[in-house]
Amino acid sequence: MPPEDDAIPLDGHRLPPAAVIEALAPHVSDSRLARMRGVLARRLGSVALGVEDLHHSHNGHACLRTAEALGVQDAVAVELRHAYPLDLPPDPPERKITMAAHRWISLHRLPTSADLVRWARDRGMLIFGAGPRGERTLAELPDRPLMVLFGNEKEGLRPETMAACDGVFRIPMYGFCESFNVSVSVGMTLAAHTARVRARLAAEGRAGDLSEARQRRLLAEWLLADHRAAPAIVRRKLGLA
Repeated sequence: MPPEDDAIPLDGHRLPPAAVIEALAPHVSDSRLARMRGVLARRLGSVALGVEDLHHSHNGHACLRTAEALGVQDAVAVELRHAYPLDLPPDPPERKITMAAHRWISLHRLPTSADLVRWARDRGMLIFGAGPRGERTLAELPDRPLMVLFGNEKEGLRPETMAACDGVFRIPMYGFCESFNVSVSVGMTLAAHTARVRARLAAEGRAGDLSEARQRRLLAEWLLADHRAAPAIVRRKLGLA
């Protein structure tokens, strides 16, 4: 795994997550803070969602909502022709789809598929792309640090991206249709694979696999984003105002 800089940037300063948490914890209810810590304890860092050049906002938001609900912390989006469909106008219908999942998940937006491959390799992850003629089925994905990668709604993964993967998997189909909607494919894949990962973790006496350092940084980020006045509180308490 690459070394993570866990400092929190604020107004040109780089703050230790523990200091941010200490400043903001008194301004959050005990139940809210406990909920955040509980979610972090169950988060998975060994499974990442990768998507290449998604176009439709419904799919973009649904993918994030599914990943977040299943406890996957990282989503990596390659933006070739299209920016990841996340930017929201005031009170859009999509907000009912995403359910604010984008506030809790780490979305890494990258300009090329080579950058996505590098991101996964730097973290010791295998990459398995989704394709209708994959040599493995969904049930045969390896229980190792893994990115599952999905392509554009119309064209799927590009051939050169598929060639860069460690393997290609398919979701078995038994009807006349030859493909699932991409957000449905993401949901089926993450639900099945994270269930296997969580069964192994449970046997090891663990609920999730994020490091303590990453949990601490994410908690600081979540607290900063949870209330409009949070940055001002940190500035005042840490003497940055």
